[in-house]
Amino acid sequence: MSSPLDVFRELTAVPTAPYFEEAVTRRALAWLRRNRLSFTRHRGGVIARYVGAPGRPALALAAHLDHPAFHIQGERAVMKGRLDDKKLDGYAVEGFAALPKDNVPLARGVLRKSGDGFVVRWASKPRRKPAFATLALPACKERGGWVLSRSIDDLFGCALSLETLRRAARAKLKANVTVLLHRAEEEGFIGALDLIAQGLVSKDDTVLSIETSRELPGARPGGGPAIRLGDRACLFDGNATALLDEAAKGLKHQRVRLTGGTCEATAYLAFGYEAGGLAIPLVNYHNGLMDAAIASEMVRLSDAEGAVELLVRAAKLFPSWTLRGVLRRRLEKRHKDAVRHLRR
Repeated sequence: MSSPLDVFRELTAVPTAPYFEEAVTRRALAWLRRNRLSFTRHRGGVIARYVGAPGRPALALAAHLDHPAFHIQGERAVMKGRLDDKKLDGYAVEGFAALPKDNVPLARGVLRKSGDGFVVRWASKPRRKPAFATLALPACKERGGWVLSRSIDDLFGCALSLETLRRAARAKLKANVTVLLHRAEEEGFIGALDLIAQGLVSKDDTVLSIETSRELPGARPGGGPAIRLGDRACLFDGNATALLDEAAKGLKHQRVRLTGGTCEATAYLAFGYEAGGLAIPLVNYHNGLMDAAIASEMVRLSDAEGAVELLVRAAKLFPSWTLRGVLRRRLEKRHKDAVRHLRR
């Protein structure tokens, strides 16, 4: 039986960085093909769909394919996304081609502070010029019920979303489930904004941000997935939250506003979408951004399986739930039927 960890292992078989997501995108597409799930590629990312209720709104699970890393420009290492620059001087990095085939780097080196940025001092001359570099941390390890990785945020969210899609399709749910795999989230939701700008996500759909988010009081590893009431920027849609609350009944879960960062639900809310969020509590967020040292990100495996079960339940409930897409259609019909009475 497939698990979110199986999907995560596949996605982390190659490195990723903002704007250098092609290798991990190809891994996701290969997984979708093997599982006979439909998808389309776009400039801002991948949209995968299971359609079990044609013509109806979809529950859209949004995650992102990138993680903070460095673009290599000459000797300079330009940070993309947010890491703690106070801890980076002297830290080891691994350099990769724009389209790496695996996790074997072209070269290994060390970051050195230079002015207001960093340069890389390679241990030996790279056999080819690297396009980007990641922190020298494990791609994916299991230890005592934990998963450790350089890039859990948000490849684990991608894995949760894809596994939910697979289970919805296998169960032949009478519901529509969409997965949005965005690019360049760490640079300010760029992939999500591009899909929105191109009109590729219907305003009738309900969007759930599927993230791994920094542990906080009320969202601790091992306590189950956290229904996210909001992020640092705003509160999320009450209808979407109510759907998750209903789906979580009887399941181990947490419920809290997670203010450790801002997620893609905020971007969708800003453009008029109904949006909420589900998160896995994350240790060493952004590789120790707010911790004592640089380290692998970590999540509990039990929280991951609980998240997929909750999301599958939400997908089952979704067609009967009065969410914005359904309500909008009812109100549009009501207006159409009654507008003649407004004429004078």
